[in-house]
Amino acid sequence: MMRHPFVLVALGLGALFLALHLGGGIESVGVLSGTVVGGPWRMGFGVLYALSWFGAVLAAPVLLLAGLADALLGRVRRERP
Repeated sequence: MMRHPFVLVALGLGALFLALHLGGGIESVGVLSGTVVGGPWRMGFGVLYALSWFGAVLAAPVLLLAGLADALLGRVRRERP
């Protein structure tokens, strides 16, 4: 059975967010309020963490629903003669 690309991207977004969260990205998100602690590398890490959070919260559920709908519609189309 082949995995749907929408589902794989959604899982990838979740895995990226989890990796950044476990790596301590939550401490670097102060860049959103204008407080940069730790130089440009921490600022970049904070921006990457924030973008991955938005991707995991906003894009991943939409992609999962789209993949589910496409898989169900594909199954219905294959069953019809």
